[in-house]
Amino acid sequence: MYSYFLDKILLPIGSYLFSGNYSGYLVKWKKYDQMSSEDLEQVQTQKISEILIYAQHYVPYYRALDLPEEPSLLDFPILTKSSLRAKRDTLISEKFKKETLEKNHSSGSSGQQSITYMSYKHKFYIRALQTHWWKWGGYRPGERLLQAGMSLKRGFTKKTKDVFFRVDYLDAFNLSEKELQRSLDTIKNKSPKHLAGYPSALNEIALATLSQNKTLAFQSVISYGDKLFDHHVSNFNRAFQNPPIINTYGCAEGMLMACKWDLPFYYIMSPHVFLEVVDDEGNRLKNGERGHILVTCLTNYAMPLIRYKLGDLGIILPKDAYPKSRKFNYPLLKEVTGRETDVIKAPNGNVLIVHTFTGIIEYYDDIKQFKVIQTSKDSLKIEYLTDDNLEISQPTQDEILQKLLSLVENSMTITFERMESIAASPSGKPEIIEIRSVD
Repeated sequence: MYSYFLDKILLPIGSYLFSGNYSGYLVKWKKYDQMSSEDLEQVQTQKISEILIYAQHYVPYYRALDLPEEPSLLDFPILTKSSLRAKRDTLISEKFKKETLEKNHSSGSSGQQSITYMSYKHKFYIRALQTHWWKWGGYRPGERLLQAGMSLKRGFTKKTKDVFFRVDYLDAFNLSEKELQRSLDTIKNKSPKHLAGYPSALNEIALATLSQNKTLAFQSVISYGDKLFDHHVSNFNRAFQNPPIINTYGCAEGMLMACKWDLPFYYIMSPHVFLEVVDDEGNRLKNGERGHILVTCLTNYAMPLIRYKLGDLGIILPKDAYPKSRKFNYPLLKEVTGRETDVIKAPNGNVLIVHTFTGIIEYYDDIKQFKVIQTSKDSLKIEYLTDDNLEISQPTQDEILQKLLSLVENSMTITFERMESIAASPSGKPEIIEIRSVD
């Protein structure tokens, strides 16, 4: 009853009073879900044309470029994080005043921090799209939700939102035994229907549940802000009784790019973004080939980001590989393989990504957590934690070592070191690969 009241009465009234149009955006995304591939492609094509012409006329950075009268995407240069930092103010549209815009800070987990801006209305657009994704998993606004995040300063606006949306907030920075037990007590006392947050934090809740020989029931688990690994999914299924899992892909620069639900692939939100994959030289690759992801935001007119290099690697699924049956007709992203800084290039030419290591190490239950550090061009160190604070057995170490050495064809020296703790990255997120030195 409360969810219906919130969705049908409070939210529309709030949208009207605050000029955010949150409810209207939810309706619009529901319509997009029902469109054909051809109609969605037409919507995206029109939006690309509009944002390019707008940027050419009203954004100083793009107006200063020697662009054709009717530019295409490929006429625009790739926007890097460095150029975003250097040219930030010239990327703001002259139609907006900087002091009236919402500021977004990226975490810097890809190596460089960045600051972007969006209008107040666009902020509601993003919130509506996020809610829309959550609805795919059965969530209804107002249903009790336990959220593990890193927005630690819950000011008046966020606290008010938490109250109306019935959100209990867990500090994902502080995953102490006490904080985890508090989350389990919250689940026991308030019976949230949905669990959302950083998958590494949700995984700790799952492990704490399993350590007490218990299981919990959630109608959905929503993953965002971090990598969702296979071992996370396995733990969620065991601890939370096989819930639907919504796995989202977005960035702190104010874009929600894609979401995985009923398929092993991500639906790309084509009315909101256009994704490209390019090689190291910036040449566009064929669908099915792995490269650097570029994103063009089609909805943020306050600060248009065109061909923005996120720092992620990924693969767009070729259309001839699309499943015959799928829920929606959005284009599909095959995979996001990690940040550029999550890649180790071995001397033999092989590339090792995060999933290379998790695909091997996750099968050894005595390893609680690990981190791979490239200390030189031909040297790796694997730091690890165990539940009993003891070193892993020699047979386990030898097995892992042989599997990794076979991948790099014995071109690297690989050592192991048990740690008392493994520090997170500056963003607070777990970091599986760290490049300290490449000679």
